[in-house]
Amino acid sequence: MTYTARAPLPPLNALKAFEVAARHLNLTKAAAELFVTPAAVSRHIKVLEEYLDVTLFIRGNQGLELTEVALHCYPKLSTGFATLADAVAEIRQRTNRRQLTVGMAPSFASKWFIPRMNQFTEMFPDIDLRIISSSDYLESYKGAKHGRDGTDVSIRFGKGSYPDCEVKKMFSVSVTPLCSPTLLDGEFPLDDPENLRHYTLIHDDTLHGGQQDWDTWLEAAGVSAMDTSRGSRFNHVSLALEAAVAGHGVVLTIGALASKDISQGRLIAPFQLSLPLDYNYYLVIDKDKQELTTVNTFVDWIFSEIESEKR
Repeated sequence: MTYTARAPLPPLNALKAFEVAARHLNLTKAAAELFVTPAAVSRHIKVLEEYLDVTLFIRGNQGLELTEVALHCYPKLSTGFATLADAVAEIRQRTNRRQLTVGMAPSFASKWFIPRMNQFTEMFPDIDLRIISSSDYLESYKGAKHGRDGTDVSIRFGKGSYPDCEVKKMFSVSVTPLCSPTLLDGEFPLDDPENLRHYTLIHDDTLHGGQQDWDTWLEAAGVSAMDTSRGSRFNHVSLALEAAVAGHGVVLTIGALASKDISQGRLIAPFQLSLPLDYNYYLVIDKDKQELTTVNTFVDWIFSEIESEKR
């Protein structure tokens, strides 16, 4: 590519003084916008006229009037300054943007966080969220990693013991049967746990500690002699919930993860009985991240969401 050398530009202050004076056609108004005196504006224009060896204004009793050459160059100069202002504003916007990295399990991300994420981004448009989704944020029977992972804050499912971190309990967790409202109109109404034997049991086999299964729930409900080995099994709660939403059966899973599906009428809890888990959801912050403004903003927002949901 061949580049053509351009002539050096006149002083920027002189060009700006001309642009403002040409827009107002009044030295006093131009001076007020530029926070200088009218004499200073006049000097800048004189410098520009001498630099370019042209006359830019005709000074008469009615004020300023643009010469023919000024009329031709003013629109491009005005557009140039507007483009320059836009570029500076974009630089400021980009340098003022903040990033927050949040870690969480895939199930929590898809079923609880993402349905509420737009509320955070609308309230805090200058914070860019970076979501790290991993099963490491679940305490499984094999244990999970709790070391530094590059996040600013993480949402973990476990017993709440995370050394060298600030830990805030988000909410307690229990499992409950959930199903599509369409199943209520069947031949065997789901007003009695005994009738579950007539429905497909959906198993949430997400690997985590403190798991409660259908055998445990049915025993607590006083139901016996039901074959719980049958039904559909999913290794992710989001898939198990989607199967229930589609009307494929009744799922026993963490009710908090289905809160949006329940509030929007896609799922219902046909029975009152819920079984608490020993594991809960916790907000976990490394001690060296506790003073970050973005972290505190996120913490305040997520707990306000939880309180709003409780109400």
